[in-house]
Amino acid sequence: MGHFRAFIVTLLALDAVVFAVGSVFTPPDPVTQLVVIGPALLLAPALAWWLVYRDGFARVQALVEPDDDG
Repeated sequence: MGHFRAFIVTLLALDAVVFAVGSVFTPPDPVTQLVVIGPALLLAPALAWWLVYRDGFARVQALVEPDDDG
């Protein structure tokens, strides 16, 4: 998968997570949801860029699955 395609898929996945988490943990008031979900959606492209282009997936995987040396 190319970098741009991985970026788009990651961005869409992050947007879906933001909407799901935001809708569960915020009241049904539209203004409150915009205040919480809006900034998260603005940060999603930066996080997707870091994960795809700056080897963020490898760093996260190294944190989750440490090496068994020793």
